[in-house]
Amino acid sequence: MMMRWLSNKPSNNKKDEIWRGIINKAQQDGDHSLDNIIEVRTVPIYKNRWVAAVAMFAVILSTSIWIYRGMGGQEFLAEKDLKEVFADAGSVSRLVLSNGDTIFLDATKGLDSNIAYLADENYALDFRKLDDEELLEEQQIVETARGKQLHIILSDGTGVWLNASSKIVFPARFQGDKREVAIDGEAYFEVAHNKKSPFIVKTEGQQVKVLGTHFNIRQYKEEGTKAVTLLEGAVQVTGAAENNRPIILKPSEQLVQLDRKTRPTVQTLSNPEAVIAWKDGEFYFEDAGAEAIVKELERWYPVSIGIKQQDTSKKISGRIKRTDSMKEVVDMLRFFDIEVQVEKN
Repeated sequence: MMMRWLSNKPSNNKKDEIWRGIINKAQQDGDHSLDNIIEVRTVPIYKNRWVAAVAMFAVILSTSIWIYRGMGGQEFLAEKDLKEVFADAGSVSRLVLSNGDTIFLDATKGLDSNIAYLADENYALDFRKLDDEELLEEQQIVETARGKQLHIILSDGTGVWLNASSKIVFPARFQGDKREVAIDGEAYFEVAHNKKSPFIVKTEGQQVKVLGTHFNIRQYKEEGTKAVTLLEGAVQVTGAAENNRPIILKPSEQLVQLDRKTRPTVQTLSNPEAVIAWKDGEFYFEDAGAEAIVKELERWYPVSIGIKQQDTSKKISGRIKRTDSMKEVVDMLRFFDIEVQVEKN
């Protein structure tokens, strides 16, 4: 059916008008993919049906892209606009109580002191004074939004810092001979020492057992990689399978598991502090790939980032403040020959 349509012979002037309209529309939308085949229109269609079919496919594809962009509301940011994009200020973290109540954690609003109070000296959600009998032995949830971090103090005095797009599940008050929480995303712990009650952090397919120590856990589901980094003390990491032997880490060591099928590896870091630079308001990359960096940035800024061009042989090392705009971030990527396309999200 398409080939029969292509074999029709409208006047050259009409074809020129239609084709010019298509080219102009594409250029206005920033799509120059048709520029190089602008002369194809002068080839008699009945003499070169293959060229005509390719040209028409390009037109249909380009038109589809315009329609998709229009329906999706895509808006790619120009250089001047990147200076105005900062951490996502519109997102709100939340506390989900075991009774079903949801409390949005807006910095401008206080919390009910019967649930938790905001410690002024370090801006932390402090659950040590929780005074609600209905919640004491139940599991509570704190979730951070994009572009947000939270400092939490659990009932035993353990400090937890949650990175953006992360979640912790914990009891309002620890009971029994162990203290157990669950994490999805990234969190840094400073565990209050209690020899009689080990502190256990569970993630999907893994658990970390400690007595009192400082360590970082990173396990975003979309990344597939698990990493436990020890800064002080000692931790014991165990996989979900029954035949997995516990691995004990020493300070400055990091356990990494790429996926469930691979065995975890342990490496010694020369600068373990770089792993928790996020806690102090910095992006800190060491020998990182472009894809990993983009995922990290998308958890912080209200954008979607596409990689247009990159030198895959290069690994990126650098640091930049999380208070900086997307312009500074894009300039850093360009320094490493990585060109990106930023879209509002």
